[in-house]
Amino acid sequence: MNNRYAQLLICLLSVFQTHPNKLFAQSQIIKISDTLDTITLVFGGDLMGHGPQIQAAKIDSNNTYDYKPGFRYLQGFIQNADFAVANLEVTLAGPPYKGYPQFSSPDEYALNMKQLGFDLLVTANNHSQDGGKRGLLRTINTLNNIKIHHTGTFSDTQEFISNYPYITEINGLKIAILNYTYGTNGLTVTPPTMVNIIDTLYIRNAIEKARKMGASIVIPVMHWGNEYQRQESPQQRELAQFLADAGCDAIIGMHPHVVQPIKTITSKNGKSVPVAYSLGNFVSNQRERFKDGGILARIKILHQGSQTRLIQIDYKPFWVHKLLPHEVYGPFEKRGYYLIPSDKTTLLGESYKKEASQFFEDTRELLKGLTEWK
Repeated sequence: MNNRYAQLLICLLSVFQTHPNKLFAQSQIIKISDTLDTITLVFGGDLMGHGPQIQAAKIDSNNTYDYKPGFRYLQGFIQNADFAVANLEVTLAGPPYKGYPQFSSPDEYALNMKQLGFDLLVTANNHSQDGGKRGLLRTINTLNNIKIHHTGTFSDTQEFISNYPYITEINGLKIAILNYTYGTNGLTVTPPTMVNIIDTLYIRNAIEKARKMGASIVIPVMHWGNEYQRQESPQQRELAQFLADAGCDAIIGMHPHVVQPIKTITSKNGKSVPVAYSLGNFVSNQRERFKDGGILARIKILHQGSQTRLIQIDYKPFWVHKLLPHEVYGPFEKRGYYLIPSDKTTLLGESYKKEASQFFEDTRELLKGLTEWK
Protein backbone atom coordinates (compact mmCIF):
# COMPACT_ATOMS: atom_id res chain seq x y z
CA MET A 1 0.00 0.00 0.00
CA ASN A 2 1.58 3.33 -1.05
CA ASN A 3 1.97 6.37 1.21
CA ARG A 4 -1.12 8.11 -0.18
CA TYR A 5 -3.43 5.26 0.77
CA ALA A 6 -1.66 4.71 4.08
CA GLN A 7 -2.41 8.32 4.94
CA LEU A 8 -6.04 7.89 3.83
CA LEU A 9 -6.39 4.82 6.05
CA ILE A 10 -4.95 6.64 9.05
CA CYS A 11 -7.37 9.50 8.43
CA LEU A 12 -10.31 7.09 8.20
CA LEU A 13 -9.44 5.29 11.41
CA SER A 14 -9.06 8.65 13.14
CA VAL A 15 -12.67 9.43 12.16
CA PHE A 16 -13.77 6.12 13.67
CA GLN A 17 -12.00 6.81 16.94
CA THR A 18 -13.21 10.39 17.39
CA HIS A 19 -16.67 10.28 15.78
CA PRO A 20 -17.82 6.62 15.66
CA ASN A 21 -21.49 7.58 15.59
CA LYS A 22 -21.02 9.72 12.47
CA LEU A 23 -19.79 7.07 10.08
CA PHE A 24 -23.18 5.93 8.85
CA ALA A 25 -24.99 9.25 9.03
CA GLN A 26 -27.17 9.06 5.94
CA SER A 27 -25.71 12.19 4.37
CA GLN A 28 -22.12 11.55 5.52
CA ILE A 29 -21.23 8.11 4.17
CA ILE A 30 -17.46 7.87 3.85
CA LYS A 31 -16.34 6.63 0.45
CA ILE A 32 -13.11 4.67 0.09
CA SER A 33 -11.02 4.09 -3.00
CA ASP A 34 -11.54 0.62 -4.41
CA THR A 35 -7.76 0.20 -4.41
CA LEU A 36 -7.87 -0.32 -0.66
CA ASP A 37 -8.67 -3.79 0.66
CA THR A 38 -12.47 -3.84 0.76
CA ILE A 39 -14.85 -6.77 1.05
CA THR A 40 -18.31 -6.46 -0.44
CA LEU A 41 -21.39 -8.25 0.91
CA VAL A 42 -24.71 -8.20 -0.95
CA PHE A 43 -28.09 -9.13 0.53
CA GLY A 44 -31.29 -9.89 -1.37
CA GLY A 45 -34.78 -10.16 0.11
CA ASP A 46 -37.53 -12.77 0.09
CA LEU A 47 -37.36 -15.48 -2.58
CA MET A 48 -41.07 -16.25 -2.85
CA GLY A 49 -42.54 -19.12 -4.84
CA HIS A 50 -46.16 -18.38 -5.69
CA GLY A 51 -48.07 -20.75 -7.96
CA PRO A 52 -47.84 -18.54 -11.07
CA GLN A 53 -44.05 -18.36 -10.64
CA ILE A 54 -43.86 -22.15 -10.69
CA GLN A 55 -45.99 -22.33 -13.82
CA ALA A 56 -43.96 -19.64 -15.57
CA ALA A 57 -40.72 -21.53 -14.88
CA LYS A 58 -42.02 -24.86 -16.17
CA ILE A 59 -40.64 -26.25 -19.42
CA ASP A 60 -43.51 -28.33 -20.73
CA SER A 61 -41.44 -30.34 -23.20
CA ASN A 62 -39.47 -32.14 -20.50
CA ASN A 63 -41.33 -31.28 -17.29
CA THR A 64 -38.39 -29.39 -15.78
CA TYR A 65 -38.13 -25.85 -14.42
CA ASP A 66 -35.93 -22.90 -15.30
CA TYR A 67 -36.06 -19.57 -13.44
CA LYS A 68 -32.76 -18.22 -14.80
CA PRO A 69 -33.94 -15.86 -17.61
CA GLY A 70 -35.69 -13.54 -15.19
CA PHE A 71 -32.58 -12.77 -13.17
CA ARG A 72 -30.09 -11.92 -15.91
CA TYR A 73 -30.20 -8.15 -15.36
CA LEU A 74 -29.20 -8.44 -11.69
CA GLN A 75 -26.67 -11.23 -12.14
CA GLY A 76 -23.64 -8.97 -12.41
CA PHE A 77 -24.48 -7.10 -9.21
CA ILE A 78 -24.70 -10.37 -7.29
CA GLN A 79 -21.81 -12.26 -8.85
CA ASN A 80 -19.42 -9.33 -8.39
CA ALA A 81 -19.91 -9.41 -4.62
CA ASP A 82 -17.43 -11.24 -2.44
CA PHE A 83 -20.37 -12.90 -0.70
CA ALA A 84 -24.11 -12.78 -1.45
CA VAL A 85 -27.05 -13.82 0.75
CA ALA A 86 -30.82 -14.19 0.19
CA ASN A 87 -33.82 -15.54 2.07
CA LEU A 88 -35.27 -18.80 0.70
CA GLU A 89 -38.91 -18.37 1.71
CA VAL A 90 -40.10 -21.66 0.29
CA THR A 91 -39.50 -25.29 1.09
CA LEU A 92 -38.05 -27.76 -1.37
CA ALA A 93 -40.45 -30.44 -0.20
CA GLY A 94 -40.84 -32.12 -3.60
CA PRO A 95 -43.94 -32.49 -5.78
CA PRO A 96 -46.72 -31.61 -5.95
CA TYR A 97 -45.30 -28.10 -6.25
CA LYS A 98 -47.48 -25.38 -4.82
CA GLY A 99 -47.51 -21.76 -3.80
CA TYR A 100 -49.27 -19.89 -1.02
CA PRO A 101 -50.09 -20.67 1.74
CA GLN A 102 -47.70 -23.63 2.14
CA PHE A 103 -44.92 -23.34 -0.38
CA SER A 104 -43.09 -26.18 -2.12
CA SER A 105 -40.93 -25.12 -5.07
CA PRO A 106 -38.96 -27.19 -7.58
CA ASP A 107 -35.35 -27.95 -6.66
CA GLU A 108 -34.27 -25.98 -9.73
CA TYR A 109 -35.28 -22.77 -7.94
CA ALA A 110 -32.49 -23.10 -5.39
CA LEU A 111 -30.05 -24.35 -8.02
CA ASN A 112 -30.77 -21.30 -10.18
CA MET A 113 -30.13 -19.05 -7.16
CA LYS A 114 -26.69 -20.62 -6.81
CA GLN A 115 -26.08 -20.08 -10.52
CA LEU A 116 -27.20 -16.48 -10.13
CA GLY A 117 -24.40 -15.96 -7.64
CA PHE A 118 -25.87 -16.34 -4.16
CA ASP A 119 -23.42 -18.01 -1.79
CA LEU A 120 -25.72 -18.48 1.20
CA LEU A 121 -29.47 -18.99 1.57
CA VAL A 122 -31.01 -18.28 4.96
CA THR A 123 -33.93 -20.58 5.73
CA ALA A 124 -35.39 -19.47 9.07
CA ASN A 125 -38.66 -17.79 8.14
CA ASN A 126 -42.37 -18.19 8.72
CA HIS A 127 -42.60 -20.72 5.87
CA SER A 128 -39.77 -22.98 7.07
CA GLN A 129 -42.26 -25.54 8.33
CA ASP A 130 -44.65 -25.49 5.35
CA GLY A 131 -43.72 -29.05 4.37
CA GLY A 132 -43.60 -30.36 7.91
CA LYS A 133 -40.65 -32.31 9.22
CA ARG A 134 -40.22 -34.16 5.93
CA GLY A 135 -40.21 -30.94 3.94
CA LEU A 136 -37.72 -29.26 6.25
CA LEU A 137 -35.35 -32.22 6.00
CA ARG A 138 -35.73 -32.48 2.24
CA THR A 139 -34.98 -28.76 1.90
CA ILE A 140 -31.76 -29.17 3.88
CA ASN A 141 -30.74 -32.27 1.93
CA THR A 142 -31.45 -30.64 -1.42
CA LEU A 143 -29.38 -27.56 -0.54
CA ASN A 144 -26.56 -29.86 0.55
CA ASN A 145 -26.81 -31.83 -2.69
CA ILE A 146 -26.56 -28.76 -4.90
CA LYS A 147 -23.71 -27.50 -2.70
CA ILE A 148 -25.05 -24.13 -1.67
CA HIS A 149 -24.46 -22.94 1.87
CA HIS A 150 -27.47 -22.43 4.12
CA THR A 151 -28.33 -21.61 7.71
CA GLY A 152 -31.36 -21.08 9.93
CA THR A 153 -32.90 -24.57 9.94
CA PHE A 154 -31.25 -27.79 11.06
CA SER A 155 -31.91 -31.52 10.88
CA ASP A 156 -31.04 -32.05 14.54
CA THR A 157 -29.22 -30.61 17.54
CA GLN A 158 -25.87 -31.99 16.46
CA GLU A 159 -26.05 -30.25 13.11
CA PHE A 160 -26.96 -27.02 14.90
CA ILE A 161 -24.04 -27.30 17.32
CA SER A 162 -21.60 -28.17 14.54
CA ASN A 163 -22.70 -25.59 11.97
CA TYR A 164 -24.06 -22.60 13.86
CA PRO A 165 -23.27 -19.79 13.84
CA TYR A 166 -22.47 -19.85 10.13
CA ILE A 167 -19.05 -18.29 9.47
CA THR A 168 -17.43 -17.57 6.13
CA GLU A 169 -13.83 -16.42 5.68
CA ILE A 170 -13.04 -13.87 2.95
CA ASN A 171 -9.49 -12.63 2.40
CA GLY A 172 -8.60 -13.70 5.91
CA LEU A 173 -11.63 -12.00 7.50
CA LYS A 174 -14.20 -14.13 9.32
CA ILE A 175 -17.80 -12.99 8.94
CA ALA A 176 -20.69 -14.57 10.86
CA ILE A 177 -24.20 -14.61 9.39
CA LEU A 178 -26.96 -15.35 11.91
CA ASN A 179 -30.60 -16.05 11.02
CA TYR A 180 -33.82 -16.01 13.05
CA THR A 181 -37.58 -15.85 12.49
CA TYR A 182 -40.43 -14.60 14.63
CA GLY A 183 -42.34 -17.88 14.07
CA THR A 184 -43.53 -20.55 11.63
CA ASN A 185 -47.17 -19.58 11.03
CA GLY A 186 -48.30 -21.64 13.99
CA LEU A 187 -46.94 -24.88 12.56
CA THR A 188 -45.13 -27.02 15.11
CA VAL A 189 -41.47 -27.80 14.55
CA THR A 190 -41.06 -31.51 15.21
CA PRO A 191 -37.89 -32.58 17.05
CA PRO A 192 -35.16 -33.28 16.37
CA THR A 193 -35.48 -30.75 13.51
CA MET A 194 -34.87 -27.13 14.46
CA VAL A 195 -35.84 -23.68 13.21
CA ASN A 196 -34.07 -20.68 14.72
CA ILE A 197 -36.75 -18.69 16.55
CA ILE A 198 -36.05 -15.16 17.80
CA ASP A 199 -34.95 -15.44 21.43
CA THR A 200 -32.62 -12.81 22.86
CA LEU A 201 -30.77 -15.27 25.11
CA TYR A 202 -30.03 -17.65 22.23
CA ILE A 203 -29.05 -14.77 19.97
CA ARG A 204 -26.64 -13.36 22.54
CA ASN A 205 -25.07 -16.80 22.97
CA ALA A 206 -24.65 -17.13 19.20
CA ILE A 207 -22.97 -13.71 18.97
CA GLU A 208 -20.57 -14.64 21.76
CA LYS A 209 -19.81 -18.00 20.13
CA ALA A 210 -19.17 -16.30 16.79
CA ARG A 211 -16.67 -13.94 18.42
CA LYS A 212 -14.90 -16.83 20.14
CA MET A 213 -14.65 -18.54 16.74
CA GLY A 214 -12.82 -15.50 15.42
CA ALA A 215 -15.60 -13.60 13.65
CA SER A 216 -14.67 -9.94 13.21
CA ILE A 217 -18.05 -9.07 11.68
CA VAL A 218 -21.43 -10.40 12.89
CA ILE A 219 -24.56 -9.76 10.82
CA PRO A 220 -27.96 -11.20 11.78
CA VAL A 221 -30.62 -11.67 9.10
CA MET A 222 -33.94 -11.22 10.88
CA HIS A 223 -37.36 -12.39 9.72
CA TRP A 224 -39.49 -9.86 11.58
CA GLY A 225 -41.91 -6.95 11.36
CA ASN A 226 -45.42 -6.44 10.03
CA GLU A 227 -46.30 -7.49 6.51
CA TYR A 228 -46.89 -4.68 3.98
CA GLN A 229 -45.99 -1.90 6.47
CA ARG A 230 -43.42 0.46 4.95
CA GLN A 231 -42.15 1.68 8.31
CA GLU A 232 -40.47 -0.49 10.91
CA SER A 233 -42.50 -1.45 13.96
CA PRO A 234 -41.60 -0.56 17.58
CA GLN A 235 -40.76 -4.24 18.10
CA GLN A 236 -38.27 -4.15 15.22
CA ARG A 237 -36.63 -1.04 16.63
CA GLU A 238 -36.40 -2.59 20.08
CA LEU A 239 -34.88 -5.81 18.77
CA ALA A 240 -32.48 -3.92 16.51
CA GLN A 241 -31.22 -1.97 19.53
CA PHE A 242 -30.71 -5.22 21.43
CA LEU A 243 -28.72 -6.66 18.50
CA ALA A 244 -26.56 -3.54 18.29
CA ASP A 245 -25.94 -3.52 22.04
CA ALA A 246 -25.08 -7.23 21.94
CA GLY A 247 -22.30 -6.53 19.45
CA CYS A 248 -23.70 -6.97 15.94
CA ASP A 249 -22.07 -4.87 13.21
CA ALA A 250 -25.02 -4.59 10.80
CA ILE A 251 -28.59 -5.92 10.71
CA ILE A 252 -30.57 -7.10 7.69
CA GLY A 253 -34.35 -7.55 7.78
CA MET A 254 -36.80 -9.66 5.78
CA HIS A 255 -40.52 -10.59 5.82
CA PRO A 256 -42.70 -7.44 5.33
CA HIS A 257 -42.65 -7.95 1.50
CA VAL A 258 -42.15 -4.21 1.03
CA VAL A 259 -39.04 -2.10 1.40
CA GLN A 260 -38.61 -0.47 4.80
CA PRO A 261 -36.09 2.21 5.82
CA ILE A 262 -32.35 1.74 6.20
CA LYS A 263 -31.28 3.59 9.32
CA THR A 264 -28.28 3.88 11.60
CA ILE A 265 -28.57 3.24 15.30
CA THR A 266 -25.95 3.67 18.00
CA SER A 267 -25.03 0.84 20.34
CA LYS A 268 -24.54 1.33 24.06
CA ASN A 269 -20.80 1.41 23.34
CA GLY A 270 -21.16 4.21 20.81
CA LYS A 271 -20.78 2.10 17.67
CA SER A 272 -22.82 3.02 14.59
CA VAL A 273 -24.81 0.04 13.31
CA PRO A 274 -26.72 0.15 10.00
CA VAL A 275 -30.14 -1.52 10.00
CA ALA A 276 -31.95 -2.40 6.78
CA TYR A 277 -35.36 -3.12 8.29
CA SER A 278 -36.74 -4.87 5.17
CA LEU A 279 -35.35 -5.44 1.69
CA GLY A 280 -38.79 -6.28 0.29
CA ASN A 281 -39.41 -9.13 -2.11
CA PHE A 282 -36.55 -10.34 -4.25
CA VAL A 283 -39.11 -11.99 -6.50
CA SER A 284 -42.79 -12.82 -6.02
CA ASN A 285 -46.14 -12.76 -7.79
CA GLN A 286 -47.34 -9.80 -5.72
CA ARG A 287 -48.25 -6.94 -8.05
CA GLU A 288 -49.70 -4.21 -5.83
CA ARG A 289 -47.89 -0.93 -5.33
CA PHE A 290 -44.85 -1.22 -3.01
CA LYS A 291 -44.91 -5.06 -3.22
CA ASP A 292 -43.78 -5.37 -6.84
CA GLY A 293 -40.06 -4.86 -6.29
CA GLY A 294 -37.24 -4.80 -3.81
CA ILE A 295 -33.68 -3.75 -3.16
CA LEU A 296 -30.26 -5.30 -2.94
CA ALA A 297 -28.33 -3.98 0.06
CA ARG A 298 -24.56 -3.72 -0.35
CA ILE A 299 -22.21 -3.47 2.60
CA LYS A 300 -18.54 -2.58 2.12
CA ILE A 301 -16.02 -3.58 4.76
CA LEU A 302 -12.53 -2.12 5.07
CA HIS A 303 -10.06 -4.83 6.04
CA GLN A 304 -6.47 -3.71 6.59
CA GLY A 305 -4.34 -5.81 8.90
CA SER A 306 -5.96 -5.78 12.33
CA GLN A 307 -8.31 -2.95 11.37
CA THR A 308 -11.80 -3.97 10.25
CA ARG A 309 -14.62 -1.48 9.75
CA LEU A 310 -17.91 -1.21 7.90
CA ILE A 311 -17.45 1.83 5.70
CA GLN A 312 -20.51 2.03 3.45
CA ILE A 313 -24.01 0.72 2.91
CA ASP A 314 -25.98 1.46 -0.24
CA TYR A 315 -28.84 -0.06 -2.19
CA LYS A 316 -29.88 -1.16 -5.68
CA PRO A 317 -33.63 -0.93 -6.42
CA PHE A 318 -35.29 -3.21 -8.97
CA TRP A 319 -38.81 -3.80 -10.20
CA VAL A 320 -40.31 -7.23 -10.93
CA HIS A 321 -41.75 -7.36 -14.46
CA LYS A 322 -44.37 -10.10 -14.76
CA LEU A 323 -44.57 -11.18 -18.38
CA LEU A 324 -47.57 -13.20 -19.56
CA PRO A 325 -47.30 -15.63 -22.51
CA HIS A 326 -49.11 -13.34 -24.95
CA GLU A 327 -46.88 -10.40 -24.00
CA VAL A 328 -43.50 -11.87 -25.02
CA TYR A 329 -41.55 -9.10 -26.75
CA GLY A 330 -38.10 -7.59 -27.23
CA PRO A 331 -35.48 -9.08 -24.92
CA PHE A 332 -38.08 -11.13 -23.02
CA GLU A 333 -38.28 -14.38 -24.94
CA LYS A 334 -40.54 -16.31 -22.56
CA ARG A 335 -43.18 -15.77 -19.93
CA GLY A 336 -41.80 -15.22 -16.46
CA TYR A 337 -40.67 -12.74 -13.84
CA TYR A 338 -37.90 -10.39 -14.88
CA LEU A 339 -36.05 -8.32 -12.28
CA ILE A 340 -35.44 -4.92 -13.85
CA PRO A 341 -32.90 -2.59 -12.18
CA SER A 342 -33.47 1.14 -12.34
CA ASP A 343 -31.05 1.59 -15.25
CA LYS A 344 -32.83 -0.95 -17.48
CA THR A 345 -36.34 0.49 -17.73
CA THR A 346 -35.77 1.21 -21.43
CA LEU A 347 -36.36 -2.52 -21.95
CA LEU A 348 -39.99 -2.12 -20.88
CA GLY A 349 -43.10 -1.18 -22.80
CA GLU A 350 -44.59 2.22 -21.98
CA SER A 351 -47.30 0.99 -19.62
CA TYR A 352 -44.80 -1.05 -17.63
CA LYS A 353 -42.32 1.83 -17.51
CA LYS A 354 -44.91 3.80 -15.58
CA GLU A 355 -45.33 1.04 -12.98
CA ALA A 356 -41.57 0.57 -12.63
CA SER A 357 -40.99 4.31 -12.32
CA GLN A 358 -43.58 4.48 -9.55
CA PHE A 359 -41.74 1.79 -7.59
CA PHE A 360 -38.39 3.52 -8.03
CA GLU A 361 -39.85 6.88 -7.02
CA ASP A 362 -41.47 5.39 -3.92
CA THR A 363 -38.27 3.60 -2.92
CA ARG A 364 -35.99 6.59 -3.41
CA GLU A 365 -38.33 8.76 -1.35
CA LEU A 366 -38.34 6.17 1.45
CA LEU A 367 -34.53 5.85 1.41
CA LYS A 368 -33.80 9.54 0.86
CA GLY A 369 -30.28 10.46 1.91
CA LEU A 370 -28.80 7.04 1.16
CA THR A 371 -26.56 6.34 -1.80
CA GLU A 372 -28.13 4.40 -4.66
CA TRP A 373 -25.76 1.78 -5.99
CA LYS A 374 -25.12 2.47 -9.68
